[in-house]
Amino acid sequence: MKTKQITAAIAAAAIVFGAAANAATFPDVQSGDWYYDTVTAMTGKGLFAGIEENGTVYFKPENTMTHAEFIAVVDRILGLDTSAKGDTWWYGVYKAAVDANLITSNEMSETDMDSDITRQEMAMVAVRAIEKRGETLSSQYADNVQASIPDNQKIDSYYRDFVLTAYENGILCGVDDLGTFDPDGTLTRAAAAAVLNRITEPTTRESRDFSQPPDTLHNYNPITIYEGQPRDNRLAREGDTFVKADGTQVILKTDPVTGVLGYGQGVAPDVGIMDELGQGKNKTTRYLTANGTLTTGKYGPNSVGKEVSDSQYWVNPLTGEGHWDSEWTVISYYTRPRGDGTDGEISSDKNYIWNGMTWVILASTNGLVVFEYYNK
Repeated sequence: MKTKQITAAIAAAAIVFGAAANAATFPDVQSGDWYYDTVTAMTGKGLFAGIEENGTVYFKPENTMTHAEFIAVVDRILGLDTSAKGDTWWYGVYKAAVDANLITSNEMSETDMDSDITRQEMAMVAVRAIEKRGETLSSQYADNVQASIPDNQKIDSYYRDFVLTAYENGILCGVDDLGTFDPDGTLTRAAAAAVLNRITEPTTRESRDFSQPPDTLHNYNPITIYEGQPRDNRLAREGDTFVKADGTQVILKTDPVTGVLGYGQGVAPDVGIMDELGQGKNKTTRYLTANGTLTTGKYGPNSVGKEVSDSQYWVNPLTGEGHWDSEWTVISYYTRPRGDGTDGEISSDKNYIWNGMTWVILASTNGLVVFEYYNK
Protein backbone atom coordinates (compact mmCIF):
# COMPACT_ATOMS: atom_id res chain seq x y z
CA MET A 1 0.00 0.00 0.00
CA LYS A 2 2.81 2.42 0.89
CA THR A 3 4.49 1.79 -2.47
CA LYS A 4 1.24 2.59 -4.30
CA GLN A 5 0.83 5.81 -2.32
CA ILE A 6 4.38 6.92 -3.10
CA THR A 7 3.90 6.10 -6.79
CA ALA A 8 0.62 8.06 -6.87
CA ALA A 9 2.30 11.02 -5.19
CA ILE A 10 5.17 11.02 -7.68
CA ALA A 11 2.76 10.81 -10.64
CA ALA A 12 0.63 13.61 -9.21
CA ALA A 13 3.70 15.78 -8.66
CA ALA A 14 4.59 15.30 -12.30
CA ILE A 15 1.13 16.52 -13.25
CA VAL A 16 1.45 19.69 -11.24
CA PHE A 17 5.06 20.55 -11.76
CA GLY A 18 5.81 18.80 -15.06
CA ALA A 19 7.06 20.62 -18.12
CA ALA A 20 4.58 22.75 -20.02
CA ALA A 21 3.21 21.08 -23.11
CA ASN A 22 0.48 21.34 -25.69
CA ALA A 23 -1.82 18.73 -27.14
CA ALA A 24 0.23 18.42 -30.31
CA THR A 25 3.29 17.29 -28.34
CA PHE A 26 1.53 14.59 -26.30
CA PRO A 27 2.20 11.24 -28.01
CA ASP A 28 -1.06 9.89 -26.56
CA VAL A 29 -3.26 12.75 -27.88
CA GLN A 30 -4.07 12.64 -31.59
CA SER A 31 -5.90 15.20 -33.73
CA GLY A 32 -8.82 12.80 -34.25
CA ASP A 33 -9.42 12.23 -30.53
CA TRP A 34 -12.68 13.69 -29.17
CA TYR A 35 -10.75 15.47 -26.41
CA TYR A 36 -8.06 16.98 -28.66
CA ASP A 37 -9.52 20.51 -28.79
CA THR A 38 -10.22 20.53 -25.06
CA VAL A 39 -6.72 19.38 -24.14
CA THR A 40 -5.27 21.95 -26.56
CA ALA A 41 -7.31 24.72 -24.94
CA MET A 42 -6.47 23.75 -21.37
CA THR A 43 -2.75 23.19 -21.91
CA GLY A 44 -2.57 26.36 -24.01
CA LYS A 45 -3.83 28.35 -21.03
CA GLY A 46 -1.25 26.72 -18.78
CA LEU A 47 -3.99 25.05 -16.75
CA PHE A 48 -3.18 21.44 -17.58
CA ALA A 49 0.28 19.89 -17.66
CA GLY A 50 1.32 16.42 -18.69
CA ILE A 51 2.78 13.46 -16.83
CA GLU A 52 6.46 12.87 -17.47
CA GLU A 53 7.71 9.33 -17.79
CA ASN A 54 11.31 8.55 -18.79
CA GLY A 55 11.78 11.95 -20.35
CA THR A 56 8.52 11.92 -22.36
CA VAL A 57 5.50 14.01 -21.35
CA TYR A 58 2.20 12.17 -21.73
CA PHE A 59 -1.33 13.41 -21.18
CA LYS A 60 -2.62 10.03 -19.93
CA PRO A 61 -6.22 10.65 -21.05
CA GLU A 62 -7.59 7.41 -19.58
CA ASN A 63 -6.13 7.91 -16.09
CA THR A 64 -8.66 8.81 -13.42
CA MET A 65 -8.35 12.11 -11.56
CA THR A 66 -7.70 12.51 -7.85
CA HIS A 67 -9.12 15.15 -5.55
CA ALA A 68 -5.77 16.91 -5.44
CA GLU A 69 -5.32 16.95 -9.21
CA PHE A 70 -8.78 18.38 -9.82
CA ILE A 71 -8.43 21.00 -7.08
CA ALA A 72 -4.99 21.96 -8.41
CA VAL A 73 -6.41 22.89 -11.82
CA VAL A 74 -9.32 24.81 -10.29
CA ASP A 75 -6.87 26.71 -8.08
CA ARG A 76 -5.00 27.76 -11.22
CA ILE A 77 -8.24 28.84 -12.88
CA LEU A 78 -9.04 31.02 -9.87
CA GLY A 79 -5.49 32.32 -9.59
CA LEU A 80 -5.10 31.15 -5.98
CA ASP A 81 -1.76 31.28 -4.18
CA THR A 82 -0.62 27.67 -3.81
CA SER A 83 2.93 28.43 -2.66
CA ALA A 84 2.51 27.12 0.91
CA LYS A 85 4.94 24.27 1.57
CA GLY A 86 4.13 20.97 3.25
CA ASP A 87 4.99 17.29 3.26
CA THR A 88 3.02 16.58 0.08
CA TRP A 89 3.07 18.13 -3.38
CA TRP A 90 -0.55 19.16 -2.96
CA TYR A 91 -0.32 20.82 0.47
CA GLY A 92 -0.32 24.35 -0.98
CA VAL A 93 -3.09 23.40 -3.38
CA TYR A 94 -5.27 22.07 -0.56
CA LYS A 95 -4.59 24.99 1.80
CA ALA A 96 -5.38 27.54 -0.91
CA ALA A 97 -8.68 25.83 -1.72
CA VAL A 98 -9.74 25.70 1.94
CA ASP A 99 -8.66 29.31 2.59
CA ALA A 100 -10.69 30.46 -0.43
CA ASN A 101 -13.76 28.48 0.74
CA LEU A 102 -13.67 26.45 -2.44
CA ILE A 103 -13.90 23.38 -0.21
CA THR A 104 -14.06 22.74 3.52
CA SER A 105 -11.94 20.28 5.47
CA ASN A 106 -15.13 18.39 6.37
CA GLU A 107 -16.03 17.96 2.69
CA MET A 108 -12.55 16.92 1.64
CA SER A 109 -9.91 16.13 4.22
CA GLU A 110 -6.21 15.83 3.56
CA THR A 111 -6.58 12.05 3.65
CA ASP A 112 -8.93 12.29 0.65
CA MET A 113 -6.51 14.11 -1.62
CA ASP A 114 -4.81 11.10 -3.21
CA SER A 115 -8.07 9.23 -3.84
CA ASP A 116 -10.20 9.65 -6.97
CA ILE A 117 -12.68 12.53 -6.90
CA THR A 118 -16.31 11.60 -7.58
CA ARG A 119 -18.58 13.23 -10.12
CA GLN A 120 -20.82 14.77 -7.47
CA GLU A 121 -17.77 16.24 -5.73
CA MET A 122 -16.60 17.66 -9.06
CA ALA A 123 -20.02 19.26 -9.52
CA MET A 124 -19.74 21.00 -6.15
CA VAL A 125 -16.25 22.35 -6.83
CA ALA A 126 -17.05 23.38 -10.41
CA VAL A 127 -20.20 25.29 -9.45
CA ARG A 128 -18.41 27.10 -6.63
CA ALA A 129 -15.49 27.95 -8.91
CA ILE A 130 -17.75 29.43 -11.58
CA GLU A 131 -19.62 31.50 -9.01
CA LYS A 132 -16.31 32.73 -7.58
CA ARG A 133 -15.45 33.93 -11.08
CA GLY A 134 -18.53 36.15 -10.89
CA GLU A 135 -20.91 34.16 -13.05
CA THR A 136 -24.50 33.50 -11.95
CA LEU A 137 -25.71 30.02 -12.83
CA SER A 138 -29.33 29.16 -13.52
CA SER A 139 -31.20 26.91 -11.11
CA GLN A 140 -34.77 27.74 -12.08
CA TYR A 141 -35.53 24.28 -13.47
CA ALA A 142 -34.08 22.19 -10.64
CA ASP A 143 -37.24 20.09 -10.20
CA ASN A 144 -37.37 19.26 -13.91
CA VAL A 145 -33.66 18.50 -13.96
CA GLN A 146 -33.98 16.14 -11.01
CA ALA A 147 -36.86 14.32 -12.67
CA SER A 148 -34.76 13.99 -15.85
CA ILE A 149 -31.92 12.13 -14.11
CA PRO A 150 -32.73 8.39 -13.98
CA ASP A 151 -30.45 7.77 -10.99
CA ASN A 152 -31.16 11.04 -9.17
CA GLN A 153 -31.96 9.10 -6.00
CA LYS A 154 -28.30 8.04 -5.78
CA ILE A 155 -27.10 11.64 -5.47
CA ASP A 156 -26.02 12.43 -1.91
CA SER A 157 -28.33 15.08 -0.44
CA TYR A 158 -25.26 17.15 0.49
CA TYR A 159 -24.30 17.53 -3.17
CA ARG A 160 -27.79 17.53 -4.71
CA ASP A 161 -28.13 21.29 -5.34
CA PHE A 162 -24.65 21.45 -6.86
CA VAL A 163 -25.33 18.47 -9.14
CA LEU A 164 -28.66 19.85 -10.33
CA THR A 165 -27.08 23.25 -11.04
CA ALA A 166 -24.14 21.70 -12.87
CA TYR A 167 -26.50 19.48 -14.85
CA GLU A 168 -28.90 22.28 -15.79
CA ASN A 169 -26.05 24.51 -16.95
CA GLY A 170 -24.31 21.82 -19.00
CA ILE A 171 -21.17 21.69 -16.86
CA LEU A 172 -21.36 18.06 -15.75
CA CYS A 173 -24.10 16.03 -17.41
CA GLY A 174 -25.07 12.45 -18.10
CA VAL A 175 -22.81 9.49 -18.81
CA ASP A 176 -25.20 7.90 -21.32
CA ASP A 177 -28.11 8.69 -23.65
CA LEU A 178 -30.57 8.34 -20.76
CA GLY A 179 -28.88 11.13 -18.80
CA THR A 180 -27.64 8.90 -15.97
CA PHE A 181 -25.47 11.03 -13.67
CA ASP A 182 -23.48 8.34 -11.81
CA PRO A 183 -22.71 10.54 -8.77
CA ASP A 184 -20.17 8.18 -7.21
CA GLY A 185 -18.41 7.53 -10.49
CA THR A 186 -15.09 9.02 -11.49
CA LEU A 187 -13.82 10.79 -14.59
CA THR A 188 -10.82 10.18 -16.76
CA ARG A 189 -8.36 13.03 -17.25
CA ALA A 190 -9.79 13.56 -20.73
CA ALA A 191 -13.37 13.86 -19.43
CA ALA A 192 -12.28 15.97 -16.46
CA ALA A 193 -10.48 18.32 -18.84
CA ALA A 194 -13.81 18.92 -20.58
CA VAL A 195 -15.50 19.74 -17.24
CA LEU A 196 -12.68 22.05 -16.21
CA ASN A 197 -12.74 23.77 -19.59
CA ARG A 198 -16.45 24.49 -19.11
CA ILE A 199 -15.58 26.47 -15.98
CA THR A 200 -13.63 28.95 -18.09
CA GLU A 201 -15.51 28.70 -21.40
CA PRO A 202 -19.34 28.91 -21.15
CA THR A 203 -19.67 28.30 -24.90
CA THR A 204 -18.35 24.75 -24.47
CA ARG A 205 -21.12 23.73 -22.04
CA GLU A 206 -23.80 21.29 -23.11
CA SER A 207 -27.18 22.79 -23.96
CA ARG A 208 -30.48 21.15 -23.00
CA ASP A 209 -33.98 22.52 -22.49
CA PHE A 210 -35.35 21.80 -19.02
CA SER A 211 -38.22 24.29 -19.17
CA GLN A 212 -40.77 21.48 -19.45
CA PRO A 213 -41.08 18.63 -16.92
CA PRO A 214 -40.30 15.16 -18.27
CA ASP A 215 -42.76 12.30 -18.28
CA THR A 216 -41.54 10.80 -15.01
CA LEU A 217 -43.89 7.81 -15.21
CA HIS A 218 -42.57 6.51 -18.50
CA ASN A 219 -39.07 7.86 -19.19
CA TYR A 220 -37.14 5.18 -17.30
CA ASN A 221 -36.15 1.73 -18.42
CA PRO A 222 -38.06 -1.01 -16.53
CA ILE A 223 -36.38 -2.60 -13.54
CA THR A 224 -36.96 -5.84 -11.63
CA ILE A 225 -37.93 -5.53 -7.96
CA TYR A 226 -37.61 -8.53 -5.63
CA GLU A 227 -39.92 -8.84 -2.65
CA GLY A 228 -38.13 -8.29 0.64
CA GLN A 229 -34.84 -7.14 -0.89
CA PRO A 230 -33.40 -3.66 -0.20
CA ARG A 231 -32.69 -1.45 -3.18
CA ASP A 232 -31.19 1.97 -3.85
CA ASN A 233 -32.79 2.88 -7.17
CA ARG A 234 -35.94 4.85 -8.03
CA LEU A 235 -39.57 4.45 -6.99
CA ALA A 236 -41.50 1.66 -8.68
CA ARG A 237 -42.92 2.66 -12.08
CA GLU A 238 -45.38 1.24 -14.57
CA GLY A 239 -43.80 -1.59 -16.53
CA ASP A 240 -41.46 -2.71 -13.72
CA THR A 241 -41.47 -6.40 -12.80
CA PHE A 242 -42.18 -7.33 -9.18
CA VAL A 243 -40.99 -10.81 -8.21
CA LYS A 244 -42.75 -12.27 -5.19
CA ALA A 245 -40.97 -14.48 -2.66
CA ASP A 246 -42.53 -17.59 -4.29
CA GLY A 247 -41.22 -16.56 -7.72
CA THR A 248 -44.49 -15.20 -9.09
CA GLN A 249 -43.89 -12.23 -11.37
CA VAL A 250 -46.21 -9.22 -11.55
CA ILE A 251 -45.87 -6.48 -14.19
CA LEU A 252 -46.84 -3.24 -12.46
CA LYS A 253 -49.70 -1.34 -14.06
CA THR A 254 -51.50 1.92 -13.36
CA ASP A 255 -55.12 1.32 -12.39
CA PRO A 256 -57.37 3.10 -14.94
CA VAL A 257 -60.00 4.07 -12.32
CA THR A 258 -57.87 5.38 -9.45
CA GLY A 259 -54.70 6.22 -11.36
CA VAL A 260 -52.69 4.48 -8.63
CA LEU A 261 -49.77 2.28 -9.64
CA GLY A 262 -50.26 -1.35 -8.67
CA TYR A 263 -53.74 -0.97 -7.22
CA GLY A 264 -55.42 -4.40 -7.10
CA GLN A 265 -52.18 -6.27 -7.86
CA GLY A 266 -51.44 -7.35 -4.29
CA VAL A 267 -47.82 -6.17 -4.09
CA ALA A 268 -45.88 -3.56 -2.12
CA PRO A 269 -43.10 -2.59 -4.56
CA ASP A 270 -41.57 0.32 -2.65
CA VAL A 271 -40.86 -1.61 0.56
CA GLY A 272 -37.09 -1.90 0.79
CA ILE A 273 -36.23 1.35 -0.95
CA MET A 274 -33.26 3.23 0.51
CA ASP A 275 -33.79 6.09 2.93
CA GLU A 276 -31.11 8.53 4.08
CA LEU A 277 -30.80 10.46 7.31
CA GLY A 278 -28.27 13.28 7.75
CA GLN A 279 -25.89 14.75 5.20
CA GLY A 280 -22.42 14.22 3.80
CA LYS A 281 -20.14 12.11 5.94
CA ASN A 282 -22.72 12.05 8.74
CA LYS A 283 -25.29 10.36 6.53
CA THR A 284 -26.82 7.07 7.71
CA THR A 285 -28.78 4.67 5.55
CA ARG A 286 -31.88 2.62 6.30
CA TYR A 287 -34.53 0.90 4.19
CA LEU A 288 -38.27 1.47 4.10
CA THR A 289 -40.35 -1.14 5.90
CA ALA A 290 -44.07 -1.87 5.73
CA ASN A 291 -46.01 0.92 7.45
CA GLY A 292 -42.80 2.92 7.77
CA THR A 293 -42.02 6.53 6.92
CA LEU A 294 -39.64 7.66 4.21
CA THR A 295 -37.83 10.88 5.11
CA THR A 296 -35.67 11.48 2.05
CA GLY A 297 -36.86 13.94 -0.58
CA LYS A 298 -34.83 12.56 -3.47
CA TYR A 299 -37.37 10.25 -5.10
CA GLY A 300 -39.83 12.79 -6.44
CA PRO A 301 -43.55 12.15 -6.95
CA ASN A 302 -45.49 8.91 -6.61
CA SER A 303 -48.16 7.72 -9.03
CA VAL A 304 -50.66 10.39 -7.94
CA GLY A 305 -48.10 13.20 -8.23
CA LYS A 306 -47.31 13.66 -4.54
CA GLU A 307 -43.78 13.88 -3.12
CA VAL A 308 -42.91 10.90 -0.94
CA SER A 309 -40.67 12.82 1.46
CA ASP A 310 -41.96 12.32 5.04
CA SER A 311 -44.68 10.03 3.69
CA GLN A 312 -46.03 6.81 5.20
CA TYR A 313 -46.06 3.61 3.19
CA TRP A 314 -48.99 1.50 4.39
CA VAL A 315 -49.27 -2.21 3.60
CA ASN A 316 -52.59 -4.08 3.87
CA PRO A 317 -51.82 -7.16 6.03
CA LEU A 318 -54.59 -9.19 4.40
CA THR A 319 -53.65 -8.60 0.74
CA GLY A 320 -49.98 -7.63 1.00
CA GLU A 321 -50.68 -4.58 -1.15
CA GLY A 322 -48.78 -1.40 -0.30
CA HIS A 323 -49.19 2.24 -1.31
CA TRP A 324 -48.11 5.66 -0.10
CA ASP A 325 -50.54 7.50 2.19
CA SER A 326 -51.52 9.94 -0.56
CA GLU A 327 -52.21 7.02 -2.90
CA TRP A 328 -54.43 5.33 -0.32
CA THR A 329 -56.32 8.61 -0.01
CA VAL A 330 -57.10 8.52 -3.73
CA ILE A 331 -57.99 4.83 -3.57
CA SER A 332 -60.40 5.56 -0.72
CA TYR A 333 -62.11 8.30 -2.71
CA TYR A 334 -62.90 5.94 -5.59
CA THR A 335 -63.40 2.54 -3.93
CA ARG A 336 -64.73 3.02 -0.38
CA PRO A 337 -67.83 0.82 0.10
CA ARG A 338 -71.17 2.58 0.05
CA GLY A 339 -73.56 2.06 2.92
CA ASP A 340 -72.96 0.91 6.47
CA GLY A 341 -71.37 -2.33 7.54
CA THR A 342 -71.45 -4.41 10.69
CA ASP A 343 -68.89 -4.11 13.46
CA GLY A 344 -65.61 -5.63 12.25
CA GLU A 345 -66.88 -6.43 8.75
CA ILE A 346 -64.22 -6.73 6.06
CA SER A 347 -65.09 -5.42 2.59
CA SER A 348 -65.19 -7.83 -0.34
CA ASP A 349 -61.90 -6.49 -1.71
CA LYS A 350 -60.32 -6.82 1.77
CA ASN A 351 -59.21 -3.20 1.70
CA TYR A 352 -61.66 -1.82 4.28
CA ILE A 353 -63.02 -2.65 7.71
CA TRP A 354 -66.14 -1.21 9.36
CA ASN A 355 -65.05 0.24 12.71
CA GLY A 356 -68.54 0.88 14.01
CA MET A 357 -68.79 4.33 12.47
CA THR A 358 -67.14 4.28 9.04
CA TRP A 359 -65.18 2.20 6.58
CA VAL A 360 -61.43 2.39 7.38
CA ILE A 361 -58.62 1.31 5.06
CA LEU A 362 -57.06 -1.76 6.65
CA ALA A 363 -53.56 -0.69 5.78
CA SER A 364 -53.87 2.48 7.88
CA THR A 365 -54.39 0.48 11.09
CA ASN A 366 -50.86 -0.95 10.97
CA GLY A 367 -52.30 -4.46 11.26
CA LEU A 368 -53.30 -4.14 14.91
CA VAL A 369 -57.04 -3.45 14.88
CA VAL A 370 -57.36 -5.47 11.68
CA PHE A 371 -56.41 -8.78 13.22
CA GLU A 372 -58.28 -8.05 16.43
CA TYR A 373 -61.48 -7.83 14.39
CA TYR A 374 -60.51 -10.47 11.86
CA ASN A 375 -59.95 -13.17 14.49
CA LYS A 376 -63.41 -12.72 16.04
